[in-house]
Amino acid sequence: MAETGAPAEFESHEADAPRSRPSHPQPPRRRGSPLMQAADDVAEIVETLKQTLNQMEEVLELIELAERQKLIDEREIEGLRRQLRQLQSRRPD
Repeated sequence: MAETGAPAEFESHEADAPRSRPSHPQPPRRRGSPLMQAADDVAEIVETLKQTLNQMEEVLELIELAERQKLIDEREIEGLRRQLRQLQSRRPD
């Protein structure tokens, strides 16, 4: 093959001579232009990001719920402690 300075995929193949296999297998090629493939890839990434955002929003809601419940529990514990102190102060020694 002549050196044209172009990427290997754009160079002409001389009689389709066997070439050594790349160390990493290439993913199967999809039909369509590279731009359409890139657009498909971007659309897939956008969809994945939307799903991730939805999951993160669910996690945030759970964290907020846990924080509210924690505050309620802390108030209840403090109220029980007050009651216990009152009962202990009334108890004859």
